[in-house]
Amino acid sequence: MNKTMRLGLTALLAWGFLTACSDFESDETAEAMNALSSQYAVYDGEWTINKQVVDTARLEVTNVLKVRLPEKYLGTFCFGDEYTGGDNTLSIGEYKGLPISIPYRYEGYSANALFSTIASTEKSFDGVMLFNNVSFTVAIDGVDHRVDLLSGEPGNAVYRNDNDQWTIGLTVTSFYVTNLETREEQARTLNTPIVLYYNTKNRIR
Repeated sequence: MNKTMRLGLTALLAWGFLTACSDFESDETAEAMNALSSQYAVYDGEWTINKQVVDTARLEVTNVLKVRLPEKYLGTFCFGDEYTGGDNTLSIGEYKGLPISIPYRYEGYSANALFSTIASTEKSFDGVMLFNNVSFTVAIDGVDHRVDLLSGEPGNAVYRNDNDQWTIGLTVTSFYVTNLETREEQARTLNTPIVLYYNTKNRIR
């Protein structure tokens, strides 16, 4: 993976772990994590790449992170000219536009933040085990296709308790497309990885 891209994704965790306490089982840590797990919150936020906004979405926080992926944006990379029209929509299909549930697990904390990794599954791709961080579904010619976003590393999520905001970071190196009717599978590898960030802007409730 491109070293710069990797550093960009892991920067969120790196600075926190340098100052994080080593005793993850302390009462203080447990209380903070339990409080966050038990809260229900809704935010408005933005998906960005290279600091450019590519989509907006609402985040719902419970024991999972529920948010809609920037499907149309990702589709331009996954499908290219094969299915994509000039307006970045599938010319012979439709995006579902449904929120997905992203499980996460706590890894550490600092004075101002809690750090988590996305609870990814693994998928073998060209003899290499990659992380399947998230997926979305798109209909092509009326048939649903699942699009898995694969990466050499798990995604991460950071909650900052000093401003009550979330950031999610995801790297995409390949797309794995499965026809849910025929189970036919196709892999599409990117020449350059995509690094996506989701940042909340304000809390609704």
